[in-house]
Amino acid sequence: MKVERLLAIVIMLLNKRRVSARELSDHFEVSLRTVYRDLETINAAGIPIVAYPGVSGGYEIMENFTIDRQYLSLDELVAVIAALKGVHSSTDDKQIGQLLEKIKALLTTAPSSLQGSAHPVVYDFNPWGSTPAIAEKVNKLREAIEKRLRVRIIYTKIQGDATERTIEPVTLIIKGYVWYIYGYCLQRQEDRLFRLSRIADMSVLTEEFSPRPNQIDKLEWLEEWDTAERISLVLEFAQRVHVRVRDMFAPETIETMQDGSLLVRTNMTDDEWLNGMLLSFGDALCVHEPSYVRQRMGDTVKRMAKLYE
Repeated sequence: MKVERLLAIVIMLLNKRRVSARELSDHFEVSLRTVYRDLETINAAGIPIVAYPGVSGGYEIMENFTIDRQYLSLDELVAVIAALKGVHSSTDDKQIGQLLEKIKALLTTAPSSLQGSAHPVVYDFNPWGSTPAIAEKVNKLREAIEKRLRVRIIYTKIQGDATERTIEPVTLIIKGYVWYIYGYCLQRQEDRLFRLSRIADMSVLTEEFSPRPNQIDKLEWLEEWDTAERISLVLEFAQRVHVRVRDMFAPETIETMQDGSLLVRTNMTDDEWLNGMLLSFGDALCVHEPSYVRQRMGDTVKRMAKLYE
């Protein structure tokens, strides 16, 4: 807590310039003696704090001293702000918004040309056409995590069937632009990962829970999320969809045939997404391998054709 308080004092001095010891004491609910010790510690860490006597006196960081010059370059701070803006756009998280303002305070002494410049990379975790629904779920789950409250959800599995679950949320995860909640599922009696877009309904309960041991350590398997079995596919696409094919597949997987068609050899997870993706190409795609996927596509097309007879 002391380290957090020291950092908060530094941020407060950066934002407000001059602050009295009494104001710091009241804000952090500590004694004046503790405040004086904290200010000495900050000074010893290399951040010069100057004391001004009198009615309008107080403490402030020495003029012309900038935190960014000591710890982060101006370019690095701009990069952090750009990344935070991207996260904030998808969550509307108030704390992230406050953090943005704090970091912007570190740029108050930056050259005007840099303050008005844009970072060369724009981070936006919102998919095209997204709605505020995910942000609302994120904010509710974040509050549940902080207060350690159980959450009841209606979760739709990829097969389409919905089940009611009660979970003890541990942490929110964003991978790409897809949000997940990781927590303990009381029905399955184990830690599970739930995709927010598949949560049809959600309510935060009044039931509190205690953190279970080693849950955070289990997050090491995040790098192994994509453990679903992959299959080898050989796909032939008509030349007229070559732009879309090159957008979707790596160059080394694509072979251009003499007639202009594209032969793609790739590995993908065999799930409902794969079926939908293949069908979206219509008659511009022919599946060569594996034979069971080819058969499945043919059967699906026949069933579709019957709907229009």
